[in-house]
Amino acid sequence: MLESFGDYLKKRRKEAGLTQDRLAIALSCYSPVLSGIDSVTISRWERATTEPTSERQREVIAYFHDDVERIFPFRSGRAYRFDQKQAVEYLGRHYLVSPKLGRKVGNFPEQNDCTFSVEKISGSENHQRCLDIVLEYNNSVYEPLVPVTKQRLNGWVEHCNRLAMVCLKHGHYFGHMIVLPLKDETFWQLIHARREEASLSLDDIAAPGEPHSLYIYSIHGASRLTVSRLVMEMITYISRYYDQINHIGGICKTNDSARLARSFHLQPVEVGPFYPKGQVRYQGREVKFVSYANPLAHILEDAGLRKLLSA
Repeated sequence: MLESFGDYLKKRRKEAGLTQDRLAIALSCYSPVLSGIDSVTISRWERATTEPTSERQREVIAYFHDDVERIFPFRSGRAYRFDQKQAVEYLGRHYLVSPKLGRKVGNFPEQNDCTFSVEKISGSENHQRCLDIVLEYNNSVYEPLVPVTKQRLNGWVEHCNRLAMVCLKHGHYFGHMIVLPLKDETFWQLIHARREEASLSLDDIAAPGEPHSLYIYSIHGASRLTVSRLVMEMITYISRYYDQINHIGGICKTNDSARLARSFHLQPVEVGPFYPKGQVRYQGREVKFVSYANPLAHILEDAGLRKLLSA
């Protein structure tokens, strides 16, 4: 799990045998970026009353001769102020903004959380009907060379349902998210279109505790609030398994997935040979096919996303 900058600074200062006064002087002399800081600033940073900019955090890491790429980014020291409801609202407001989705919010009585349930997909009859909807949805917007069968999808879910979620409203389907923790080699084969999703076997799924990358197979919500609830499940997973996750990526099959990619700073990897059935816009332009990916550490340089990790 990511540590906060305040925890890191306090730990390294004490290991170096420095008071807050002496550290402030040392940092001010070390880098122009850190000039002018005093012991009060150091105290506020350690207590997470305030947080320095990313540039200053990197300079502090460099001062202690630690590996910046291994340590940065830090978890927000103020993340604990978000409860689950606040985190969902923040996510929808700042990262999943969409006029299309925004018009839907309010058309349904969504503010009453009692109407919603987010569940891991299982072998229950109701969830099997949801898987039928997932496949129907995917096939309606995207036409791969080899389609994923329900039997194969069931196998993924039964073997690893850590991030196979369905959102239900009054017991009925209202959205889904299926994210597969794949071995890195398999992940990049999919990203670079050297392999079909339908060929994924259980051996390609990483076991708990193994290094892996998160491949977004499918995500859809009937509203922005629904998508926010589902994405929060992925962020909770990231909070727990941060040290094992290398990259996040997938294929832009719909405008919703393209919007998610933009929001989380996922970068286009390549345009490939597959053709979705509908128009997809990515970064303001229409695309035929886009795979996207980014290292988790780079994604979490976004301070707002880090605030969600401990929610």
